[in-house]
Amino acid sequence: MPAPKVMPEEAKAPDPLIGFAFYSQLASDYNFRGVSQSDRRYSFQSFFEAQFFNNLAYAGFYTWQTRLPTRPDFEFDLVAGVRPVFDKLSFDLGVVYYYYPNEKQLFLNGAPFTTANSDFIEYAGKALYQITPELTVGANVFHAPSFFGQHAVATYVSGTLAYTLPATWFSFLPEAYAGGFSLSGEGGHYFIGAAKTSATGFIPVDLPSYNYGNVGISWTYKNLLVDLRYHMTDLTKAQCFTFTGDPGGIATGRSNWCSDTIIGSIRWQASTSTPGVYAEPGGFLNIFK
Repeated sequence: MPAPKVMPEEAKAPDPLIGFAFYSQLASDYNFRGVSQSDRRYSFQSFFEAQFFNNLAYAGFYTWQTRLPTRPDFEFDLVAGVRPVFDKLSFDLGVVYYYYPNEKQLFLNGAPFTTANSDFIEYAGKALYQITPELTVGANVFHAPSFFGQHAVATYVSGTLAYTLPATWFSFLPEAYAGGFSLSGEGGHYFIGAAKTSATGFIPVDLPSYNYGNVGISWTYKNLLVDLRYHMTDLTKAQCFTFTGDPGGIATGRSNWCSDTIIGSIRWQASTSTPGVYAEPGGFLNIFK
């Protein structure tokens, strides 16, 4: 009998050399590891990233609307790094430069109350492991040699957990909207050393280390992401004032920028790997279908 014909393997598109990802977001507060950067008010935020060699390497930026004591125009973060993947285990090894343009040093009774320059650099290491298609665990380490320009060594370590919820849990919704729900959370500790700036008379002043956590639920529909999240720290209001220099706490020596809070956000996002409505014939209008 003739040998069976060997069918050729299905052609596979080559991995893209260059890709991108972006989002625009409105949040009810800009919370950075448990501390408000926008005086407990809304914040417009954006992100753009170029990805090289199928997302092995990346470079990009974030913008954040802030209301900090030094009154910068906004926060501008430059990021770059690599993301090696080994089956279910992935890493993100990178560096972040936090830039605060047009800062104005705050003085109190003629003496410096804030540092003159809050810019700083941070080195980041992240790991994610996909236990099941629905469950992911992670670990993060961030290290800054001069946190917020205060010559204070700061290291943040945390663990994360994310779980995609079954669509059957939301069968009361139309089928198109029942998927895309997930629960996620983070728990970590911020190890922070002593500040040494003109605001402290160049005398080392210990900044409070603290615990931080968040837990929330997210919903993704095409290019839309909605998130509702509870943030918490164990900083007292007095420690929060020492840590932030919140101008609203000058009279009392207390600040609520570190208090427990619920933050909501809505985001429009896309990438070359998940273009969403941009890959559909109807384009943007397909968000309504």
